[in-house]
Amino acid sequence: MFKFLAPEVLRVSWLKAKARYERWSEELQMVKHEMHWTVLWFQDKVRMWEQKWLKAEEPGQKAYAAKQRKIWESFQEKAEERFKSLL
Repeated sequence: MFKFLAPEVLRVSWLKAKARYERWSEELQMVKHEMHWTVLWFQDKVRMWEQKWLKAEEPGQKAYAAKQRKIWESFQEKAEERFKSLL
């Protein structure tokens, strides 16, 4: 009634499953690093626009730099909030 598989077939199947598990584990680590790098990149953009705001001489330049800083700060906050449970 039951058909047993040859040991070689089981071994190959086990090795394929192990390789698949290792690939997905590595992929998970890479995605976590990418999430962290994304937050750091947004932080860098916030600092960059903060510096541009400090160096701006015209009121329009200051307003634009402040707006850009706020946009990047929003991106950073959203990324931190969404990635918090995953990191």
